[in-house]
Amino acid sequence: MLLEQIYFLAGIISSVAVIASLIFVGLQVRHSAAQQRIATAVGYYDIFRDHMNILNEAGMVDLFLRGLDYTPDTFEPAERTRLNVFYTMVTRGYQVMHYQAEKNVFEADFWLHTQNHFRDHLASKYYQAFWTARRHHFPLDFRDMVDQLIASGPTAPLLEMQS
Repeated sequence: MLLEQIYFLAGIISSVAVIASLIFVGLQVRHSAAQQRIATAVGYYDIFRDHMNILNEAGMVDLFLRGLDYTPDTFEPAERTRLNVFYTMVTRGYQVMHYQAEKNVFEADFWLHTQNHFRDHLASKYYQAFWTARRHHFPLDFRDMVDQLIASGPTAPLLEMQS
């Protein structure tokens, strides 16, 4: 009978150990997911900062502002090249975010606000011409999303502040 009690007690102890290890794994997974969300937010900031740093280059703000109202045919070849590189970087950054959103790396609310920011930039006449000419360089699901965002229009005028 003593051996039977030890066997029963060992079964209880091993069951408790399994439950404890599953709880530990669950907590680790939750922590890892939270860390991934933080890393994604930092990555978004890095992408955004890099885009904004390009505007610090001489003349880029003027090109960007002209691009809001004018199509590429009104720009010199060197200006078009600079804006094309800028918009390629911007679009690739949003493509990365789109991929992460599809994988549920971050909350839907974060992605919604990211899309709203992108929508505001998509109202640029230069960008729309750029997108028409370059969209084939991007995956189909991303193209569909950008096309939908362009069709939706901006959430607010890019340069106006509401008080």
